[in-house]
Amino acid sequence: MRSPLDLGLDAAMGGDSTKLFALLLRGSGLPGARPNLKLAEQFAGACVARGAAVDPLVVKLATLDPDTAPGATELEFLPMCGVAAVGARGASDPDSVPRMLAVLEEAAEDLRWRVREAVPPALARIGAVRGETLLEDIGPWMDSFFPTTAVLIAMARQAWLSSLNEPTIVVVRLTEAFELARNAERSAERYPGYKALLVALGVGPAVLAARFGPPVFDVLVREADIKEPKVRHAIERNLESSVLSRRFPGDVQRVRRALEASAKGPRDPRSNVGPTRRRGRRAR
Repeated sequence: MRSPLDLGLDAAMGGDSTKLFALLLRGSGLPGARPNLKLAEQFAGACVARGAAVDPLVVKLATLDPDTAPGATELEFLPMCGVAAVGARGASDPDSVPRMLAVLEEAAEDLRWRVREAVPPALARIGAVRGETLLEDIGPWMDSFFPTTAVLIAMARQAWLSSLNEPTIVVVRLTEAFELARNAERSAERYPGYKALLVALGVGPAVLAARFGPPVFDVLVREADIKEPKVRHAIERNLESSVLSRRFPGDVQRVRRALEASAKGPRDPRSNVGPTRRRGRRAR
């Protein structure tokens, strides 16, 4: 006997999305703290079973705009399901990858944070199948804050990380992420995308270093000469990993020494000549 999800999905593919949307919204868990990711995964699996014929519906859901599916409402669950299905379709059908990556890149810039958060697991799902090839494919993502953040988070997920066998392209992408933060305008510090990138740079490299070792530490050593405190703090956060301290103590110390060497030194007291003019009450 076919499930309500199957029935609703088939009806939506035929042009009537009423039952499908009602089922997804009813089980969404939104508005609330925890969206029903299990239901989103079931939807994605059902889409995979229908092949390329489901792609127009999947793309339509993933690209629903904030006016149609506002954030912090149950309607936000619809694009979340769409993004999950986009990742599943990209993982199951190589021919769909270019189109699905374009949809995911757009979703990575979405105004709704839950939609953005659905992108890394979807990207990692494709990466689990394509490995280093996907790292080549997502090169154009690396010039924007949110998409770059999504790449870093996705690379650090076990599904994709376990399929990466060689560090060269990993190092390239990680270096690009640091350079994006390094070259950001001062005004970018107010942007949510810049802040998200810093958070990812404070966590992702440690996971990659645990997998690939010295080549990733080499990146951290090279980037340690930056003066921007927020980026320096992101580098330092990676060194707090107990796994790295246990497995790569020499490399951790290498990065710490590089940070210390590039730290702004104390001001020479001999250069402090004191006040250059009197600031007291002017004599009459």
